[in-house]
Amino acid sequence: MKIRHSLVVGILVVSGLGCSRVPPRPANVPAESFYVGKRRDGVFVQVVSKEIIGWRLKIYGRDGSLKGEGLYVLRGMARAELLPKELVSYDGEAFHLSDGGLLVPRR
Repeated sequence: MKIRHSLVVGILVVSGLGCSRVPPRPANVPAESFYVGKRRDGVFVQVVSKEIIGWRLKIYGRDGSLKGEGLYVLRGMARAELLPKELVSYDGEAFHLSDGGLLVPRR
């Protein structure tokens, strides 16, 4: 019985490792970047600097390609800092935040 239990636990651990939410970071993506979104359609985001009206970001694809960069401003509740856990998804233009706000490119 112990062997069967250990085997089941081992299989669950190994299968959980294969379903990791964050893909491996490509070598050219900065170490301080963080992953936003689901494993298949997310992006790596680097906060380059905090500016008076927003945050300067660089956005990298899962393959390491630079998808975009620029100043992003908040639409929603004001905040002094931007925490990685607050960015829940990226739609190709804007970041959707956990409180319902958006981080959008400044035009």
